[in-house]
Amino acid sequence: MKRIGVVFGGTSSEYEVSLKSTVAVLKALESLPYEVMMIGITKEGDWLWYQESVNLIENDTWFLEASCVPLSFDFTGQGFVNKATNQGVLVDIVFPVLHGGDGENGAIQGLFEMMKLAYVGCGVGASSISMNKMLLHEFAKTVGVKSTPSLLINTKKITKEVETFINEAGFPLFVKPNEAGSSKGISKVESEAELVKALEEAFKFDSKVILQKEVVGIEIGCSVLGNEDLTVGACDQVNLAQGFFDYEEKYNLITAGIQVPSIIDIILQQGIKEQAQRLYKALGCSGLARIDFFLTTDNQILLNEINTMPGFTDHSRYPMMMKEIGLSFEQIIEELIKLGVERHGAKLSKASESN
Repeated sequence: MKRIGVVFGGTSSEYEVSLKSTVAVLKALESLPYEVMMIGITKEGDWLWYQESVNLIENDTWFLEASCVPLSFDFTGQGFVNKATNQGVLVDIVFPVLHGGDGENGAIQGLFEMMKLAYVGCGVGASSISMNKMLLHEFAKTVGVKSTPSLLINTKKITKEVETFINEAGFPLFVKPNEAGSSKGISKVESEAELVKALEEAFKFDSKVILQKEVVGIEIGCSVLGNEDLTVGACDQVNLAQGFFDYEEKYNLITAGIQVPSIIDIILQQGIKEQAQRLYKALGCSGLARIDFFLTTDNQILLNEINTMPGFTDHSRYPMMMKEIGLSFEQIIEELIKLGVERHGAKLSKASESN
């Protein structure tokens, strides 16, 4: 029986989102033939082997348990080290249920690569590019996937470059941290006065911020599963009564609604799926990703963002899109584990051939 190390928590602003996803994943794993090791990362960055009830993860009191064991890392492919006993703790594959920050920007993936561990999800390169909004959009252009005009800035000052962009793009604009997920720090601005406040907010989450021309249209999501052979879920669409799809709307759906499947024209859906797969393969994604697009009022398809570890409760967008084509939450998780093992095995095989 394979031992799965489910990693949760983390130091990013999406810590709470990770806990919700983790509870769902752990409950699903109860019906699958795996031994589970729960590995929590506190907000301060401490790695702890957690061995108590899943309910305490949901309540965010898990780290208070006296039974938590501090962990360090083994770099020989064995797993982790119990810091109290200095003994190894074996895992066959790691499932990082981490959102945003080091969980999605390639850092944690790089750590697992150094540890010579199999892990679920995209690798270092695909993760780091996908997390960097500006870099992602520039990369997407090279494979024919368009996006809305954007400007990358690293200062709160309204520079000449910013003024030029405003003159060309006009208001309203969106102000976004370049590397942050779940719509954290995003503002819609209608004037230069609002822009100053929005920059203050965005720079709380990142040292670089992008200004983006507003897209008039609807957001369409596309879920992709696989390494080489891809499975694409049904498209969904975000229906907004007002405002934009910010953090509160994403997780509380106050006025927004998610429609699965999308009701846009089937030809447009096929175009979105084709672009999603093209970008997924070009980036070298593996395991999974949710790729979000805008469909404009004149039917242009524009890239919004890629989530390499999207929200993962059983009612999150990614699982719901896959459910629409007949894949249960448990089936998705089982397939992701198989894909992670498969990719790691292929990497080991190539390494042995070159030696």
